[in-house]
Amino acid sequence: MSSSVMTWAQLEEAAASAPAPRDAARDDEATSQATLRLFDADSARDVRVTLYRDHHFWCPYCQKVVLWLEERRVPYRVRKVTMRCYGAKEKWYTQIVPSGMLPALELDGELITESDDILAALERAFGALRGASMHEPRVVAHRRLERALFGAWCRWLCYAPRSAPN
Repeated sequence: MSSSVMTWAQLEEAAASAPAPRDAARDDEATSQATLRLFDADSARDVRVTLYRDHHFWCPYCQKVVLWLEERRVPYRVRKVTMRCYGAKEKWYTQIVPSGMLPALELDGELITESDDILAALERAFGALRGASMHEPRVVAHRRLERALFGAWCRWLCYAPRSAPN
């Protein structure tokens, strides 16, 4: 290992010849940083869906909507919003969704909130996921379980525990 210090000119030359770093926010890949997923769409003009989700992709209700969109390969945009447990919601978002709840989704200009309502609207617009409607009894049972688990996780994450009585 060399102990010599590079000059500015040597650093510039080394930087210019180094391969470009991989962009973690490339929109052609499914990453938490992606803000546009086109799949087979020709351009962003063809995107009918805008998803409003948390910045860090921790919200399980947002995750299930993204998983549905990814599985069905529905082109979508992402707008990121602060989760309440990390600070105040952005003013632009509370003007759209006064409750500030996540996720929200715009489909063909219609704003939808509540993850189950979002999935129902997506199913009506793009068809059932793997042929199983979210209203089938076996799917409803799984949705109830995930709602209980997600709710417990969100309460743990976002709300301070109540102190035990003395």
